[in-house]
Amino acid sequence: MSNPSPKAHLVRLAAVLVGVLVVFLIIKQMVVPDSWNYEEWYREGALALNASEPLAYGGNESCAACHQETNDELAEFKHKALSCESCHGALADHVTDGVKTAAAQVDDESTWQCLNCHEARVSKPEGFPQFDKVAIKEHTEIEEGMLCLACHTPHDPTP
Repeated sequence: MSNPSPKAHLVRLAAVLVGVLVVFLIIKQMVVPDSWNYEEWYREGALALNASEPLAYGGNESCAACHQETNDELAEFKHKALSCESCHGALADHVTDGVKTAAAQVDDESTWQCLNCHEARVSKPEGFPQFDKVAIKEHTEIEEGMLCLACHTPHDPTP
């Protein structure tokens, strides 16, 4: 029996890697759809598929149809750039064919919606109103468990 060459383990490793690469390429060929666009890196049929899905968001225009007064007021406040659905949730099912079919989400029992945007994060721009637990406790008038809505209205959060 002859002794294997000192590089035999490298040859075996190379053979295993080539085998793994071949198996990978075969599986990739089987699972990548024909409509995949390698130049722009997306599946061309995805846009049509997304367009065929039912809408979940109605947009501010759909809210203004029934809530014009609130919509006009909001245009003067700091939250004017927000979509109604940012706080009230997806509202496409709220009205169907001009008839109210479900209630809009209004959470006035917690502060999570306020802190969803205003919780202190290093990634937020300088000057953006941010609050961490220390900043919230520094409000001298705040009591334990007090909600943001006790002093701030959601549409115009200035004190």
